[in-house]
Amino acid sequence: MRRIKATDWVPADGLRLEQAAIDVITQAGHFLVVAGPGAGKTELLAQKAAFLLQTNQCQYPRRILAISFKRDASYNLKDRVRLRCGKELSLRFDSWTFDTFAKLLLDHFRNQLPHDLKVSKDYQVLLNEKTILDYYEGVDRDFRFQNQDTKLMSFHTHSAFPLHSNSKGDIARVNTWRQMLGSTPSKLTFKMIMRLAEYIIRSNEPVRSFLRQTYSHVFLDEFQDATSIQYEFFKSCFWGSDCQVTAVGDDKQRIMLWAGAKETVFEDYQKELQAILKTLKMNFRCAPRLVALLNYLTEHLLGKTDFAEPDSRKPLDEGECFLWNYSSEKAEMASLLKQVKYWIEIDGLKANEICILVKGSLQTYVGNLIAYFQKNGLAARDESLLQDLIGQELVQYFIHAFYVIYDERSGESKRICLSFLANTSTEMTDEHLLSLEKSFYKFTRKVRETYKPSKKSEIDLIVKELIEFAGRSRIKNAYPIYTNDTFLDLTITQFIQELKLTVVPGQGIVRAIQRFAGENTIPVMTVHKSKGLEYHTVIFVGLEDRAFWTYKNQASEDNCTFFVALSRAKQRVVFTFSQSRTDGYGNIRIQKVSAIKEIVDTLTQSGLVDVADM
Repeated sequence: MRRIKATDWVPADGLRLEQAAIDVITQAGHFLVVAGPGAGKTELLAQKAAFLLQTNQCQYPRRILAISFKRDASYNLKDRVRLRCGKELSLRFDSWTFDTFAKLLLDHFRNQLPHDLKVSKDYQVLLNEKTILDYYEGVDRDFRFQNQDTKLMSFHTHSAFPLHSNSKGDIARVNTWRQMLGSTPSKLTFKMIMRLAEYIIRSNEPVRSFLRQTYSHVFLDEFQDATSIQYEFFKSCFWGSDCQVTAVGDDKQRIMLWAGAKETVFEDYQKELQAILKTLKMNFRCAPRLVALLNYLTEHLLGKTDFAEPDSRKPLDEGECFLWNYSSEKAEMASLLKQVKYWIEIDGLKANEICILVKGSLQTYVGNLIAYFQKNGLAARDESLLQDLIGQELVQYFIHAFYVIYDERSGESKRICLSFLANTSTEMTDEHLLSLEKSFYKFTRKVRETYKPSKKSEIDLIVKELIEFAGRSRIKNAYPIYTNDTFLDLTITQFIQELKLTVVPGQGIVRAIQRFAGENTIPVMTVHKSKGLEYHTVIFVGLEDRAFWTYKNQASEDNCTFFVALSRAKQRVVFTFSQSRTDGYGNIRIQKVSAIKEIVDTLTQSGLVDVADM
């Protein structure tokens, strides 16, 4: 591909970017970019990747590494870079989550670990961290029950290697690590994987040098959520090298302190790297009226003055915000059903353009609402159950291959499949890509003629065909997350199982895929799971004291949570309050807003929220 002079480079697709973004994209050095909701963080990073690759500022054969916190964000960024600079150059852009990047390093270099930290090749990833507690109970029952669950789980990976044995707790930790590593197969959580990967990098100069020679530029997304373990791991990889780092985040969206986010991460990063601070002011996502409300909350609830600017092409009065008060949970459900049906059937909104958010337990706050919607013809589901699975590259390939085979409607699905397959190939010539497209056409036609997936059993066979066409070994080489056979097999099995659950006799496989992908379904999730997502309409259920039960002890973080919930909406946001609500034990509880009076008062005093008793 022809190289572009840096002075001749312009943003791809003629996109408008504010000057601060242009500076971050085109200038050398380390950056800390503070970017609020809707500022275009993904686009900024994609354009910077395009600039570096197209101008060869990232000199061939070196690469760019992007680290995100969620798989869907990682996948979306990779796809955006592919769109901005083409397939060939985008092959030098790696986009992973922190967990995936650490896992890929462990899988490649686990043989560099000392004997007492050896990990079996087929190690098992424990997705439930609480499993660690059982090991501590077996090692030292007294120590295990002298500590709270969360404190003990944090203690387990709090310290970097080598671990010491200076106290009873230290000895219990060493023995627990030893037992988990020595299991058949080894048992590891993602935090344990990260500590092991960090130790490999710190203790092995050739591996560290290889990593630093591979990447000349590194991007960090949602940086405000970085934990101490992640920050230390990242430092071991790249501090002291010539890699240029761009970190993007927003302290107004710092809602993961409860999960271990490092509170001083911005300050430490800026001080240690002498990073240049840049602030993006635009909010391209939210309607101007919602931007005005966000700015009001920024000043009066968060105590900050870094206000956003709305898209000047939109009318200033565009956007809606409501606070709806209900006498009971039953009245709330009936009203929301009626309103959502109106938006879909009359206004023409798609179901997946409407999102329901909660602060607390999904089952407590919207378990009945989901069932009520489904009973009355509206599909809604807990997105957290499938979000990570659907965000995987392999699962996206499966989904869109089914569309190409049995729907034949989607050029976009064909593009996604061919992009996935092209990444598994070492050749990127036009002739090869044309040959790949022809082969894929013949393959999909053969599968369509061979399998009629009215029987659930045929889904297994179709997925097997998809794997064989792509090539299992090629998938593992192109996508390091699947290097571990156990994880690859688990992903395939989960996809098949979940897809089968969506099959309804007589409705066909395309409808099943649509249900699996959530195309005609209202997504329901916690505010924390909604980070990085956007919807036309957001309904926040349960603006009540019990939902914000930690408010007294962490008002700042809970205020940020409220800010994040509002900022997911592009056009409309609704907050609901019910005077009574069923708790997790089936008891009807009276609800109040005395503890969170500051939030409610800020909303109502803004003059931008329509309050109504429904």
